Amino acid sequence: KVDSACRIGRTYDDYKTYLSQHNDIFAVEMDSVVGRIGGKVLLTLMFKSCDLMLAFIRDRNTSQSVIDIFNWLYEILGRDLFSKMLPVLLGDNGSEFSNPMAIEFESDGNSRTKVFYCDPRASFQKPNVELNHEFIRRILPKGSSFDNLCQADINLMMSHINSYSREKLGDKSPFDMFGFIYGYDVLESLGLNRIMSNQILLNPSLLIR
Repeated sequence: KVDSACRIGRTYDDYKTYLSQHNDIFAVEMDSVVGRIGGKVLLTLMFKSCDLMLAFIRDRNTSQSVIDIFNWLYEILGRDLFSKMLPVLLGDNGSEFSNPMAIEFESDGNSRTKVFYCDPRASFQKPNVELNHEFIRRILPKGSSFDNLCQADINLMMSHINSYSREKLGDKSPFDMFGFIYGYDVLESLGLNRIMSNQILLNPSLLIR
């Protein structure tokens, strides 16, 4: 069930106002990638500061599964780094993002991030994560099932995607841009590795065992 009150103070206009008042931070776009209907899904987090994307496998597309991932990230990263990396989150109106309070606050009630929502049917308002999903779909075509995948598979896929250099980054990779900003040890703690350019695979054969 979606709590209709969750958008109060968290609309796209609120998001733009907040960023205008905090022009030293970068938002992180969040979304879901669906495999088989009713099967496993991905949570994706796109760092606009460096074009790096994280992805996490979930058994079901529920609000609690999203909350669990943010709690895990908070535990792995610690308070300061979590707040530095994820100061603002922008998502759509899916039910999986409908409990913003549980994402925004840690268990003792301290604030750790801010959640905002795109306007209804306005996915273009988070273009970076939507565009980067094209890389995922090269490896996991639309309609394919994620049910036989585990987080290690997703980490492998994202290591290849994030190691692929981008013209907009001056032919650098999101992996290296993120490493420069936040540290390569963070990438290691999240299960990502740099893939040499001549070994990058962006097709379904990457995950064929």
